Amino acid sequence: MSESGIPGLRALDRLAPGDRRAILLGLGVMVSAVVILFGVRPIYGALTDARERLAAERGVLAREIQLLESAAVLPKHIEEALRKTAAVDLRLLEAPSRILAEGQLTDLLESSAVLSRVLLREIESIAPARGTEPPPGTETLRLSVSGESDLEGVLTFLDTMESGLLLVRVTGLALEPVLARPETDGDSQAEPIPTGVVEFQLIIESYLKTDGPVAQAQLVREGEENT
Repeated sequence: MSESGIPGLRALDRLAPGDRRAILLGLGVMVSAVVILFGVRPIYGALTDARERLAAERGVLAREIQLLESAAVLPKHIEEALRKTAAVDLRLLEAPSRILAEGQLTDLLESSAVLSRVLLREIESIAPARGTEPPPGTETLRLSVSGESDLEGVLTFLDTMESGLLLVRVTGLALEPVLARPETDGDSQAEPIPTGVVEFQLIIESYLKTDGPVAQAQLVREGEENT
């Protein structure tokens, strides 16, 4: 078919050269927009998805390489964790009942007090703090301890407890110096004089093992007695 047989071309031939050039330019812009919309954008989206998948696969590969590199030292870490767990386990109280465990803890406090030159006045069992849970397999024992000594004796007593054979935590401490008021003539009042003695009150916590052989044997005995 000749160009003269196409209606659109015949209409362009009748236009002025400037108008014809403007229409052709507009058609070119429209064709470019269609190409971008239906050709370039899908390709760009596919490239973006491919980059994201590649980044995710690289992350997975990096984690796998890290696991492979740590595989050689992983047994050492496990052994170290087991050794620390066993060391803590040896410092837990073992007794058939809570009362007997508190007796063991009291004996330890009294022995530490003698070594530290501390006079204990009262040891009393108190309820655990609200909202606190003991470590798995244990029961928290909480005692209020009051007594007196000089400051060095109190500090030695604290250090002896926390570094001793049993796991003991000091969760509360109150100190008050003991003052002496000397006698005076007349109505004047003398200033109180420090005596060097310090009264203290401690809140300590220790832990009774509830899944050890002693506790399991006690549960078996209680079950037999109930049957």
